[in-house]
Amino acid sequence: MKRPLLLLAAIFLAVISLRAQEDVDSLALLRASVARQNYDALTAYAADVTVVATRRVPRSDFYLWCGHLADGSWGRDGNWYPDETQVLYLSREGDDGSRDIVWSSPGDTAWTPPVPICDEAVSPGDERFPMLSPDGKRLYFASDGLFGAGGYDLYVAHWDPQKKIWGQVQNMGFPYSSKGDDLLFYDTPDGRYSVLASNRDCGRDSVVIYVFRQETPVFRPIDRKEVAAREKLAVTAPESGYTFVKLSPIAVPNIRFAEPEEKFEEGFRIGKEGAFARNNHLPAGLVYQVQLFVRSGQPTVQQLKGISPVFTHPQRSGKILCAAGLFRSYSEAETALAAIKRAGFPSAFIIAFDSGKSIPLTQARKKESSVKVITEEVRIVK
Repeated sequence: MKRPLLLLAAIFLAVISLRAQEDVDSLALLRASVARQNYDALTAYAADVTVVATRRVPRSDFYLWCGHLADGSWGRDGNWYPDETQVLYLSREGDDGSRDIVWSSPGDTAWTPPVPICDEAVSPGDERFPMLSPDGKRLYFASDGLFGAGGYDLYVAHWDPQKKIWGQVQNMGFPYSSKGDDLLFYDTPDGRYSVLASNRDCGRDSVVIYVFRQETPVFRPIDRKEVAAREKLAVTAPESGYTFVKLSPIAVPNIRFAEPEEKFEEGFRIGKEGAFARNNHLPAGLVYQVQLFVRSGQPTVQQLKGISPVFTHPQRSGKILCAAGLFRSYSEAETALAAIKRAGFPSAFIIAFDSGKSIPLTQARKKESSVKVITEEVRIVK
């Protein structure tokens, strides 16, 4: 009897393996289909760019060829450290291994706790190579998890001086973003050039540095026949006096970040098993939460994917809205949002309440700036 049982077990495992492979293949096909549709949408319009120089360099340290920046301002971790007295924008690895663009300010004894620049810039993938424009109004970065044409695309976030927040994250469009890995973009401090690093026209172990004349991009409709030629970014107006300079890297600076203080009795966490809040009532005052989903019928613990505490808010339609955590600070809610998206809720977003009543985020942010902020530690438990 052992041989038939062993044979059945082998057949069963083979079927499971085939189904698992089918699932992987189906997911890969779906991603490829989405990337093609995104590429078609991006390449319907193109910006006119004037390329003055290019250079092919190794991918391992391509960022050191950005010679317009100060020597010794690049760390070996691929982050840019312009000045120890300024705000830092870093690509920082989280507990789950993925990277987010975070920012931190210098304090008296330590840098402030790093938080994502904004929820629009958080994805299930990696965000890398943040570069601040010379005027401080734009933050460029690369992502392989936001709306794009496959691989890494280039994005820009815009600074809102009134609200003092980053927002309006946009794909930079074609030809800045392509089918390849578009990893880095910045404007030179002298106002003459823009620089793009991409492997669109070389092997995956190399990167080409493209130097443009710095111009305000104007996007116009283009014919499909023009796409391939436009994507190559050939030199159209060479500058004989332009030279590439390789910078020297530095060891990663020893930056100590302050830890947020834990103030709430029932802290937010992501672990092996989620849980609903024991007391489902919101506290008085301003509170942020992260909306997970809206369901018909009573939600289950299995649907929480390890998140706790989760509050339920019955809706007039009869459905139930589920939201995680209690945060007095928008920045703490942003930190939680990044982890929640990676936990399996890519469409999650931040909502706000004032003494239990739902209010717009803009109103909440304005009110928060006028009250004392209480922060909460966000714990990710494996």
